[in-house]
Amino acid sequence: MKIMNKIIKGFFSSYLSRLIEGLDVSKKAYLFSNLKLAFYEETYDKFRQDYSISNDFRFNGENILFYGSGKIICGKNSYIGSYSTVQSYENFEVRIGDNCSISHNVRIYTSSIFSNQDFNSIDDKLKKNGNVIINNGVWIGANVFINPGIIIGANSVVGANSVVTKDIPANSIYGGVPAKLIRNKSI
Repeated sequence: MKIMNKIIKGFFSSYLSRLIEGLDVSKKAYLFSNLKLAFYEETYDKFRQDYSISNDFRFNGENILFYGSGKIICGKNSYIGSYSTVQSYENFEVRIGDNCSISHNVRIYTSSIFSNQDFNSIDDKLKKNGNVIINNGVWIGANVFINPGIIIGANSVVGANSVVTKDIPANSIYGGVPAKLIRNKSI
């Protein structure tokens, strides 16, 4: 049976290669684009099966990764951009509220290793674990890193290229490394 499968795979592989070689550049690009789109749709559908994600939550781009055995809960009318990663460690959760805008290349983690320890040791490393809660109406800029155990208050902004190490209160604008208060919103 294994030999037969190899023969069949070889035949179809060879056939598809010849078929693709015969296409002009625009048709190859169209085929590739549709295959890539189908791959991401299937990947994001799997995330919807594995986690609690609202039907209108948008995976806004490619190479978005949700992983871990914890919970990931995504609210209504929210999105996350390309190349972002959400990790949820066992017994912890990431909760993204309604009406949130999470830009590209954002990292959200519920578990991280403490830096103040001997990494040369073969012993298990000490970890910091904690839920990450992003409340409603939050805007997170590009290239932001959110550490474990963080709560971001409703209607807040985290500026691009920030590292969030402490909770952010509602109606505020934070930015920097580490993220600090820039100003409170005047609404």
